[in-house]
Amino acid sequence: MVQLKKFFTTKSSEKLKKGEHFLDYGDQSQKLGIVLDGILYSTYLSETGQEWISNFFYPPNHAIITSHESFMLESKSTESIRAYEDSTIIYITKTEYDDLTKQNPQLEHMVRVLAEASYVQALKRVYDFQSLTAAQRVKKFIAENNVLVQKVQRQHIASYLGIHRNIFTRVLHKI
Repeated sequence: MVQLKKFFTTKSSEKLKKGEHFLDYGDQSQKLGIVLDGILYSTYLSETGQEWISNFFYPPNHAIITSHESFMLESKSTESIRAYEDSTIIYITKTEYDDLTKQNPQLEHMVRVLAEASYVQALKRVYDFQSLTAAQRVKKFIAENNVLVQKVQRQHIASYLGIHRNIFTRVLHKI
């Protein structure tokens, strides 16, 4: 982690205005970023064309920004990542990332650990969708993401939870 932080200190931060893209649908992800300040979110399109929120990126624990599939497999992105609010980020390119991991086996190990943690988080989310009611998902989200509850509109949290915003509001009033 020290090597990565050291490398990132050589990079200049970048400002993203609300709504500005970090990655757009169909583009190949060439950047791996860290949110320094603000919130970004990723979306995907369902087969019916409805846009759903799949992730939020914010410091300190959810700050790594990328479309993992597109970045690692060098494929076109099925996701869009945008700034939810004015945000400050820092990033490295895919080429810089590849060079760093080749030069530093410890960094490659750290990346693997982060990828495994991301996988576990995604698996837990799948389990939540399959086993928890909408009310239970809302309660769990609020308990684990109080920062987002204060900053993100209800309809966007509802989208992330896979429920209608009216159901989300109804559960909030019962809590």
